Amino acid sequence: MNSLKIVLSTLFILTITANNVLANSPYLIRTDATAAVESLLNNAKEHYEKEQFEQAAAVLERALRIKAKHPILWHNLAGVRLAQEDWERAASLASKSNAIAAKSGKLRKLRIRNWVIITLACEGMKDQECAREARNQAQALVQSN
Repeated sequence: MNSLKIVLSTLFILTITANNVLANSPYLIRTDATAAVESLLNNAKEHYEKEQFEQAAAVLERALRIKAKHPILWHNLAGVRLAQEDWERAASLASKSNAIAAKSGKLRKLRIRNWVIITLACEGMKDQECAREARNQAQALVQSN
């Protein structure tokens, strides 16, 4: 499970700077988060870093009640569920994030990250066909410019 933690640490997007740009990420994604959502994201990050996954999930769910169509919130909740080895919910939440992000057209890298979460969730469920399809989706997005 150590490899999962390493992957999660590179995947997990939680903090947002004052300029509404995601931090702790190899790329920048602009968001339209309110101050309340930003505060909740920071709170969830603190819980996540302490491996208090249920608390992190509860905070993210609260943020989703404020901004239900925020793909980054769904992505982060998927990451929490993945850390909990709740494979089915992780895949479902990442798919929800992808559905919302696809409408934007600007969040290709977030969608790639979601496909990686789905790949890991499928592997956790021992569903190699699902993992292969998710991996193919991620690779197709990487190759599309």
